Amino acid sequence: MMNKRTYFIFIAASFALLVSSPGRLAYGLVLVVEMNLLVLASVAFAIFVKRFEFGNLHNVIALSFVIFATVFFRQILILFSPVIALTLGFVIFLPPISVFLFGNVFAERTPIPFDALRQSLVFSAFALVFFFLRDLLGFGTISFPLPNGIGEARFFDSRSTAFCSLFASVPGALLLVVLCMVALLTVQCKMNIIEKSEGEYEID
Repeated sequence: MMNKRTYFIFIAASFALLVSSPGRLAYGLVLVVEMNLLVLASVAFAIFVKRFEFGNLHNVIALSFVIFATVFFRQILILFSPVIALTLGFVIFLPPISVFLFGNVFAERTPIPFDALRQSLVFSAFALVFFFLRDLLGFGTISFPLPNGIGEARFFDSRSTAFCSLFASVPGALLLVVLCMVALLTVQCKMNIIEKSEGEYEID
């Protein structure tokens, strides 16, 4: 079940990463892979560093590692697809500010890798659905990354549905984030009601 902290994480990460990213599934796949790799690498690094007494230098060292890992990922992406790396531009540096990453790297307690991975995977599923909807509704396509750019499968002409093309823009992304969060809250409320009624039935 999602608690208030998880909702905050979803909202903060959505505005930090999803809204400002290009509305294509191909770019979303790249960003999701980057985020999960950074989470795993950074949590492992944080566990290693916490074995030493660096004091106030711990956050500086952790931040330096995050920056290094991001630049390293960008160089690998350039080798795989220079076009995608160029198109994403500064967006490549948005996953490191994800609250998943910094919530575990800068935590006072020793981070639990499985908790960090679970959080990032849950958000990854949410992000992929988000990018899928933006790609399909905004462009009428489903795209995927290729070495020479992106490939796409076209399902309909988005120009024939003017309203749907709104989701390809930043305002449309904001609207879609709100709609997705409302849907999540609605499902959560209904599940809470079901669990509460089942609990009362067992007591009776």
